[in-house]
Amino acid sequence: MGCGASMQNRSNTNGYIASEKKPMDQSQDGRTHKTAVVNSKNSKSFKNPAVTSRMSSMRQKDAQTIRKWEQSDIRKILQDKRTSNPDCNFWDAVDELISDDAPVVLPDIKRKQWKTVRLFISSTFKDMNCEREYLVKSVVPVLRQWCDERKLRLIECDLRWGVPKDADTRETLMACLSEIDRCREENEFPYFLCMLSERYGYVCDDETVPDDIKTKYNWLPGMSVTALEIFTGAYWDKNPHALFMLRSPKFVPKIQDEAILKAFVETNQESIDSLQTLKNKIKNNFPPCQVKDYDCQVKEEKDNRLTLTGLEKFGKDILEHFKKVLEKQYPNDSLGEEMTESEILLEEQRDFLLQRSGVLLGRDAAVKTVTDYITKKPKKDKLLLLAGYPGAGKSSLMAYSAKEALQNKDNKVFYHFVGATPDSTNPFSILSRVYRECMPSEDNMPQDVEEMLRFAPTMFKTATKAAQSSGFKKLVVFIDALNQMEEEGNSAELAWLPREMVPGLKIIVSTLEGKCLKALKNHNIQPEELLVEPLNNDVRQEIVEQILLEFNKQLDNEQMSLLVEKEDAGRPLWLSVACEELRVSGDFRTLTKKIETLPQDLTGLTKIVFERISKDYGEDFVVATLCVLETSRFGLMESELLELLALKPVSYKKSVKTDNNSNGKISMAEWAYVYLGLKTFLRPCGTSGEGRLDFYHRSASKVVRQVYLYDEEVQRWWHQRLADYFSRSNDVTRKAEELPFHLYELDNRKDLKKCLLQPDMFLQLYQEKTKLQLMKYWQYIGGYDIAAKSYTKFLNDYSKNVTEDKELYHLKNKLGWFLVDIGEYDAAIEILEVLLEQLENEFGNASRESADPLYAMLTLCYRRGMKFVYGNNPLTRSNRQTGIVYSRRCYDVFTKHFDKNDNKLGEVLSIAGYFNKEYLEEAEHIFKKNNNGGGLAVVYFMLGGKNQYNTDMNVPINYFEKSLALCMSSYGRLSLHPARCYQLYAQMYWNRWIKNDNEEYLEISIGHYLSENEILMEILGENHPTTVRSRQDCIIVLTKLGRMDEANKLIAMQPANNVSV
Repeated sequence: MGCGASMQNRSNTNGYIASEKKPMDQSQDGRTHKTAVVNSKNSKSFKNPAVTSRMSSMRQKDAQTIRKWEQSDIRKILQDKRTSNPDCNFWDAVDELISDDAPVVLPDIKRKQWKTVRLFISSTFKDMNCEREYLVKSVVPVLRQWCDERKLRLIECDLRWGVPKDADTRETLMACLSEIDRCREENEFPYFLCMLSERYGYVCDDETVPDDIKTKYNWLPGMSVTALEIFTGAYWDKNPHALFMLRSPKFVPKIQDEAILKAFVETNQESIDSLQTLKNKIKNNFPPCQVKDYDCQVKEEKDNRLTLTGLEKFGKDILEHFKKVLEKQYPNDSLGEEMTESEILLEEQRDFLLQRSGVLLGRDAAVKTVTDYITKKPKKDKLLLLAGYPGAGKSSLMAYSAKEALQNKDNKVFYHFVGATPDSTNPFSILSRVYRECMPSEDNMPQDVEEMLRFAPTMFKTATKAAQSSGFKKLVVFIDALNQMEEEGNSAELAWLPREMVPGLKIIVSTLEGKCLKALKNHNIQPEELLVEPLNNDVRQEIVEQILLEFNKQLDNEQMSLLVEKEDAGRPLWLSVACEELRVSGDFRTLTKKIETLPQDLTGLTKIVFERISKDYGEDFVVATLCVLETSRFGLMESELLELLALKPVSYKKSVKTDNNSNGKISMAEWAYVYLGLKTFLRPCGTSGEGRLDFYHRSASKVVRQVYLYDEEVQRWWHQRLADYFSRSNDVTRKAEELPFHLYELDNRKDLKKCLLQPDMFLQLYQEKTKLQLMKYWQYIGGYDIAAKSYTKFLNDYSKNVTEDKELYHLKNKLGWFLVDIGEYDAAIEILEVLLEQLENEFGNASRESADPLYAMLTLCYRRGMKFVYGNNPLTRSNRQTGIVYSRRCYDVFTKHFDKNDNKLGEVLSIAGYFNKEYLEEAEHIFKKNNNGGGLAVVYFMLGGKNQYNTDMNVPINYFEKSLALCMSSYGRLSLHPARCYQLYAQMYWNRWIKNDNEEYLEISIGHYLSENEILMEILGENHPTTVRSRQDCIIVLTKLGRMDEANKLIAMQPANNVSV
């Protein structure tokens, strides 16, 4: 498919030499991506994502393998040999490409999550039908079950079925060879199963094999597709994972049907000789444990088909081999405890950074600006804002700059790429990462997004001090693509960014036009703006040359000029997509015209590329893949795509009946073909090899929505397909991520309610990072009162049909906590009191199992007490008496089962101290020992309240002042803790006024009450019961002071049904 004189083929024998990976805190070589970032190929060649291997996390951490065959040119080797021996053929050259080094498989001894392993199955076609069927029915299911038990997700890659009949040589070869590349990316050495008998396989005509494939995979005339698979997947690398199953020809004489016989034996002498040579080389270069002979017998010949039997040993040998090599690379005892949420998120972000940070072309000045911002002392501290059009390369510049900052040991570096991975767009997840990775302790992390957004400015300040205390000079924070962040609360207003930049804090952000950019320009700290300008023509030309060099092609001067002067050619992403479109052009005579007609803008260019891919790689499958990826919430796993693409119709057809209930899947060959076409635009999310696929850039999403998801009916059709699909899923994690989202998008409250009432779904959603979403779903359904009634009824019905056991107790406990969180206290009491009685009957008094539900009841009493005006509500006394009972019970259980210095014990005791002062001293001791400032803040305002009648007024004042100082440093002003401190502080002065009739006390009291009310108005809203109570306190004191104008304004804000009094 060369393009003649216009896009000339160029010899390139250097091959790909990857550089050694170093730890992240030293030198990091990044992975390729779709902008102006390039990887080194003898310091010159650009690696386009369409053809560049995306390294797995293991290969990022360890040294990348330098493969001899990828550096070699078999044509030159053969040419050299023919100078001394004109009669030699390619078989005399293939061994020159074998690795000089013995293969080394490093066991993954630190794996904490699922890992995908791909088993590539290579063989000739028609003569191996029986073996392939036996594999599918009897071998692969057993191996998959064995893998599942070890958290290995097995995908068998059998590409002999499903390759389109009209596929040309390039497409057929690339479907097979790129799949071997993927297998290699996942596991370094592919898990490779080859079955050979008496056929050599299909040999492509020399003129039909594109030059870039000849160069990249070292193909020579005479090599069959099967032989090339063997060479690249096993032979040249001395692959220790490979297994060769050689079928004995003893059954051949038993074949009676001549037509069948032709499918099982070669008749061409050259192919017969090549097959024998290939078998001999395999036997000579691999140990006996990797080369197995097997027998089979003819069972019957019927309907032009031969059925073989006696394959039991064949299956046994395959199972034994792959269990052995998998166990060696992924030892069962190495799979320790699950990765923490923090570890998973950090790994995913690191993976994305490596994808996007390589050699950056044409951005030297921008990199210097970022470096100077970090290293130099400015006249005035500011944020640094990277702005520019989509596809300008902001993410690559951010990634490269973050990698550079990591090299400086003076920097504590935090980086987050919004939209890079599942859940990376959630503000709570972003700021939680900052908290966990940068704060000195996780003890007092805010538990919901509103509290986290309020605390964030204080967090950045505290985290900077913590970094400096740890020996760093600066805390450097990179947050890319703010515009992709979900709008939670007021997150888009960016009030969570620092209101002032403390010395040593450097924050670099990027965004597109919109709310976030406007908010940044209106922020307290005016940002220093760095506009990511279009690349100049020289850099554009260099990028084009290096992309096309990968395919041994080049443009002439006229074509280059036409291309790089296009309107959006200054965007690296536009250039990358344009080159991908040009390189597949097969007619050099029309190439100049094609360049002239390329759309000037990124959206238009992406649109025509999608249209071409749909035409070339199967319209229905391609369109369906684009639509389900865009409609999904967090991308889709490959296994999910295989099943979704098997549904009928494959894509939206208005007049065709839809069947979303199929349990089938398309073949790996069909999927490999689709993936090959879309590979440029797709990236895996995650690092385990089982990560979800999503779009590399949001520009692709935009085009999919414009072209394929063009109206509400079409969008609903795809949401319904995904809702139906995930409703059948047994993967509760994926089901919880996707199903409620699609039901919400479909405005299907009825089924969403049923979904949230499923025990596994509730437990999955009621977790730290997703419980706010659970609450929002219930608000959408109709409110928290409906949630309380629904869960109460569900639990009563559910309990009748299941045995009371630990799983049910766990469910009841979590439901109780959820009802406490949403303020449905009566319903929570109904569940928790019954649960505690059941636990006492089964496990006895003060059991460990009763600790958490007891703490839930104690928390309920404490929070309910916040609703009442001090001494005015008749429920105050009964709530206090209940709280005293649960304080004692919690104390007995937690001191019995928890370490005496455990922060959790301190947390429980500080809440118990609200009802009984004696617990506060012990809590103070725990928090002091653990240097837990947030815990001490709570203890001190509790002690201030308990000492409000102390004859020495300075005692409570000192407690309150210490508490306020710790509250501000640990939680920030906009938090419930300083609000509570102000309330108790005000209450002390009120009580002093009652006793001494000193109006000065009233003035101080109203100051603290108003501070409390200001905070509560900000964080809870004016109609929240606690805000209503606080406002009532203010009204009472203002009335006593005779400040009726102020009091009347607050009275007008009070609801008609004021439960606080």
